[in-house]
Amino acid sequence: MKIHGLCIVKDEADVIAECLEASLAWCDHVYVFDNGSTDGTWQIVQALAARHPAIVPFKQDPAPFHDGLRAQIHDAYRQRTEPGDWWCRLDADEFYVDDPRTFLAKVPMDVDYVVTAIFAYYFTELDAAAWQADDQAFNATPVTRRLRHYLNHWSEPRFMRADPARAWGPDQGGWPRWMHAGRAYPVRIWVKHYAYRSPPQIERRLATRRGAIDSGAAFAHEAVHDFPAAIASVTRTGNLPGRPAGPAACVGWRQRVVPASALHYDDQDRRLVVNEHLMPPIPGQPALGTARLSHPWIAPLARAAARTRLRARALWKRVRAAEPPRPRPSGSTS
Repeated sequence: MKIHGLCIVKDEADVIAECLEASLAWCDHVYVFDNGSTDGTWQIVQALAARHPAIVPFKQDPAPFHDGLRAQIHDAYRQRTEPGDWWCRLDADEFYVDDPRTFLAKVPMDVDYVVTAIFAYYFTELDAAAWQADDQAFNATPVTRRLRHYLNHWSEPRFMRADPARAWGPDQGGWPRWMHAGRAYPVRIWVKHYAYRSPPQIERRLATRRGAIDSGAAFAHEAVHDFPAAIASVTRTGNLPGRPAGPAACVGWRQRVVPASALHYDDQDRRLVVNEHLMPPIPGQPALGTARLSHPWIAPLARAAARTRLRARALWKRVRAAEPPRPRPSGSTS
């Protein structure tokens, strides 16, 4: 089993090296598409590729962003994959809690894709104070250690079973239609998402995404009125941010400072609060209401139970398929 990463980046110089080096622990190949960086991101990718052959600079192209751009990477390299391999949508600001290689090795062959539990880390007033006190020390600290306040309120597919015979056209969006028609694994893989990392990075992020936000092509979650209040209200209302708003919705970094009191704190001990009721249900699985998993021994037990149920269903189907037809009682008529 090999894992192939689809990585689209733009102006992620502050985090791209940290992300790619972390992915090398579990990803066999990372194909990087630079969408027009001007902050040195592409040069960092090329330097890393010179040291790590698993990192493959695909191309640099400043075309307007849309989710279908990932299809270009897939279709260029799909012949390198074999049945049993996986594609990963590898975002430059995401870091996995679970080891994807260990996790995917347990997924049955009749499963087509895996969704995440995304722990979104936000820039709080405490982070702003630390940055203002010493911005160099703040930026020098790895992002996975310097940002500690998070909320689990979203989930998306991140891994898709590879099929070298199938193309993925750019008109199909963020994932090919044939993936969505397949079967989802009933257990989520955990990933930490660091979208807002420092005031300069937040300003670059908003400027980079402005065109796609204004056109409605992508990033609807950025176009909300009063972003801090929207995030702070998620656990109370159950509504995810993403309401249309005007240009004032993303003016500057101060409009992205979320109150720390509205978030959970990460002690770096793997005790993360999972809000199943705030995430989209896994396709084919019942919603789990307001259940939360916050202790390190609960999550593994829940995952083991889900895997056991999946194996039991598969075994029952095989047993039923192997049973010979039952003889009719003598004298019966049809």
